[in-house]
Amino acid sequence: MTGNLQAIGFLITWVLGWGILGSLIDAGFIRAGLYTLEGGQLGTATTFVIWTLLWGAGGLRLFQLWVKADKPS
Repeated sequence: MTGNLQAIGFLITWVLGWGILGSLIDAGFIRAGLYTLEGGQLGTATTFVIWTLLWGAGGLRLFQLWVKADKPS
């Protein structure tokens, strides 16, 4: 697989993972009663921001490891 196709595949997988896992986390918090959708969106917004920062940091770290592995020693 060429580098561009790998990058596109990684990006699609990363975005799908972010969205699906973020939704599952949010649904779990709602089901556990930590917050409700009727009382405003502060809980959902907080979950979104924290999850985005964590998922983005993980992606950045993985990218750094891949780039370092591709560089000749």
